[in-house]
Amino acid sequence: MGHQQLYWSHPRKFGQGSRSCRVCSNRHGLIRKYGLNMCRQCFRQYAKDIGFIKVRWRTPWSPV
Repeated sequence: MGHQQLYWSHPRKFGQGSRSCRVCSNRHGLIRKYGLNMCRQCFRQYAKDIGFIKVRWRTPWSPV
């Protein structure tokens, strides 16, 4: 068995190796919630286009 037959031959059906960012194909920092499947960097870049808004939490002891 040569290198070409063994390289990347293990099936990638489950786990971190099977998932990647739909924008940049990165495998690290993946956000899977709500079916986003985007890395956190791409999410920050496209969050406004997708429709996410940043919520500012008000606490009784913090100024507005």
